[in-house]
Amino acid sequence: MMKLFKRISVIAIFACMLSACATPYNTQKSFWTFGQGFETTQIAPDSWQISFVGNDHTDRALMRKYVMHKSAKLCHDAGFPYFIYTTEQTTRDAVGGVGVGTKINKDFMFNTSSTLQEGTSIVEVTGLKTKPANPTGRVYDTEFLLKHLKVNE
Repeated sequence: MMKLFKRISVIAIFACMLSACATPYNTQKSFWTFGQGFETTQIAPDSWQISFVGNDHTDRALMRKYVMHKSAKLCHDAGFPYFIYTTEQTTRDAVGGVGVGTKINKDFMFNTSSTLQEGTSIVEVTGLKTKPANPTGRVYDTEFLLKHLKVNE
């Protein structure tokens, strides 16, 4: 029984070590990244849906920064100097828990647990060839963002 507890403890510690950092910018969503990272789908010649899933250590501000940088890069590479978000949604969801427990004696059990959370940001971005005279929302400048919004690529 003690060997099993030691094995489970080692696995739990290893899993915690793997998730101790924020999800990196250049992560592509896949089985191997536990469903975290970017997924980009072109939905029109000038539009993309971008989703980013970050781990427990990736806060909303960092997710938004990542998605904004990815939006600027996509639009810049496609020849659009400006872009707008037609939709934008950022959420934080509990996705599971990790717990470890052990019985000390017949009356006392020691355990610890934590809830794992993932943040998700989904946007639809549309590239623009020119800056509209009377925009209905914020218009972003791709060159400015790529120059001033730094992420670790």
